Amino acid sequence: MGSISQSSLGSEILERTHILKEILSRVDEYADTFDLIDYDALKREVLKPVLAETFDPETQIRGFLKTFRHTLVYKAAFSNIDSQELRYQIDAFIEGKNIKNVVGEKGFHVAAHKSPPVHHHFSLIAELKKLLLNAIELKQAVEDVFHPNHKHVKDLPVVFEGTAEGGVVECYSEVSFENWGLTVKNQPKFTFLPTTVRGVQNVVHFAIKHNYRVRCAGYRHSWSSIFSQDNEIFISFVNLHTVTTLPDPMSIVPGEYDPATVPELKTIDLKEETVPGKKRLCRIGAAVTNEEFRRWSVAGRAWAFPADVILVEVTIGGVNGPICHGAGIAHKTLSDYVRRIEYVDCNGKLQVVDDERQLKAAAGAFGLLGVVTHITFELDAMTYAVMQPLKEDVGLGVPPLKKSDIPVALRSDWYDAPDAAQQIAAATAEFERRAANDYYSEWFWFTYQRKVWTNTFNTTTDPTGVINYPDDANVFLQWVQGWLGGVITAVPFFNAIPGYWQAQLIASLGMAALPPTLGESRTPTYKTLLPDALHFRRGVQNMRVRDLELQIPLPPRKDDPSKPDFSIVQRAWWDVIKLVYQDADTGSDPSSAMRLALEMRIMGGSDMLMAPQKGNDLGTLSIEVLTLPDAVSDDEWQAFAQRVIDLWMSYGGNVRPHWAKEWEQFSFKGVEARKYMKQVAYKDQIPEFREALQDIGKQHGWTLDELKGRYSNPLWDKIVFE
Repeated sequence: MGSISQSSLGSEILERTHILKEILSRVDEYADTFDLIDYDALKREVLKPVLAETFDPETQIRGFLKTFRHTLVYKAAFSNIDSQELRYQIDAFIEGKNIKNVVGEKGFHVAAHKSPPVHHHFSLIAELKKLLLNAIELKQAVEDVFHPNHKHVKDLPVVFEGTAEGGVVECYSEVSFENWGLTVKNQPKFTFLPTTVRGVQNVVHFAIKHNYRVRCAGYRHSWSSIFSQDNEIFISFVNLHTVTTLPDPMSIVPGEYDPATVPELKTIDLKEETVPGKKRLCRIGAAVTNEEFRRWSVAGRAWAFPADVILVEVTIGGVNGPICHGAGIAHKTLSDYVRRIEYVDCNGKLQVVDDERQLKAAAGAFGLLGVVTHITFELDAMTYAVMQPLKEDVGLGVPPLKKSDIPVALRSDWYDAPDAAQQIAAATAEFERRAANDYYSEWFWFTYQRKVWTNTFNTTTDPTGVINYPDDANVFLQWVQGWLGGVITAVPFFNAIPGYWQAQLIASLGMAALPPTLGESRTPTYKTLLPDALHFRRGVQNMRVRDLELQIPLPPRKDDPSKPDFSIVQRAWWDVIKLVYQDADTGSDPSSAMRLALEMRIMGGSDMLMAPQKGNDLGTLSIEVLTLPDAVSDDEWQAFAQRVIDLWMSYGGNVRPHWAKEWEQFSFKGVEARKYMKQVAYKDQIPEFREALQDIGKQHGWTLDELKGRYSNPLWDKIVFE
């Protein structure tokens, strides 16, 4: 991060318009050092339209593309896009072609990621099958084709998929592992990519024979060290090119999901109805992605998840394992909707758990039970979301407990109006109504902005007037925005400017793409299929971020203990906003640790033994702060996030972090994270979790020691098994 000297104006220097004008007037100071930036485009097509309130998604995204398209980072990222057609569409858009005309009738014409090593590996299968399928001869053949000293295929084991056609499980040796957030790195001894249940079993048998531990991953979207470890076995449910290459075109790859043509671990099969016409079981392969399931659900227009994470670039197994969640006070975690788990145990046997009590452990077991191959969920009959997103004044969208909590930089005209108290009271009542009653409830605040984005909606069974949302043009814009965000945050110029400039530029890009946009009604209505509403953003995966998320129990109201007290939500929200401005008020350089967004969702509790929401009978505030990687490089993120934790932990109740987000590097009430999770946060739940696993093991023929030896890692050794 760079530094711009300025007089101390308190938090007023972090007022949105002030920042925009400062960038506009001073950005040319960087021109001699960073001469590949189009400063004219940045000022004319990004900053000035935002200042004039005349920007829309096309204006903003096109302006950002023009600003950075001559940089080396942009050119490298652009060449990394597999599709020539998509590159042409982006160029046409930059040159001014209307987004709807860019997409046109043809759609995207983008191919899915195909890994060059995968193609190389499988191009040899036909030749290998000509040999006698004797293990020794086949192993020798593999070693003859893949030279033993070749990178990633040294001493390559032969493990069969077990299909009628034969086939060898795709495997690589000593491939370095990195998670998506780049917070976890290791080097497994072998990385396997099985596509069948038998293939998984054979990998586990190989692990048993050679005494390896086994851990799995999909898109690697967890920040904590729940993954594989050095010199052990890693099973990937997504091909390695896809999970290590940005951008990922999944959300704009044309075509419907066809369960009849996919591998066994990607199948989707409807089962019996549990409540006629209302609920139905569905068996889903662990490798199915959210985008594949969304397409299946939308095509059938019959059944859907009641709640889900926003991301589409994740696997069903990856979402379920660490007990992920959606939003809405009536909704629990995704794991709470699991009715059957199929897994390969530590003896390599395929097993089933469908006992209601045992599922409270098995349905959210972090991979400790074994390799989960299929999950049976209880789906809801398809409904239609009536979305009415709002961009509201930050002080009224989520009103503070005290008007004075609003920093000077965020105070609008109403603040000093005679009826300010009445406005806050009315806004508080509306906020509480949304939190308590709406099917889905979520709020975003991009750093330094005067508006909050409110996204709460209800559903209906009436399909009249249903549209595709987002439509192809908006999906394209969202995808480009995510990709562009990833490009921008890697450009040396961007990392040289002050952190609060970074935050403002990214906020301009983010807010532009969220409805309502320029020319729309201030209260637009989109009626769309529930799965499309749950996944209202596509391409988010293309921009790496850092993320801290805690689950705060909603306490009872003093006047009516049967209802939740939402004042804790307002307090948690505004404590962070005040913290963002706090350093500026001291006269030091502006605090810029949270360079992306503050986000929160209201949700229910959970029956899962290891869920952070367990015991939250009146509901849960799921709240998170997100930043850019450069805030970590600038050594600002750790201290800021710790202060956020300290604030949120001070409210009382069993406040716990999301298992898949950042938490290990922090302390909780002065206690080291792993120790706190084991001895305080989950003091009662961990013994119950172990006992449930032990009961499953007695039925299926394994012990906890065997489970630990086969499927644990250092994190779970400490928290669960020690």
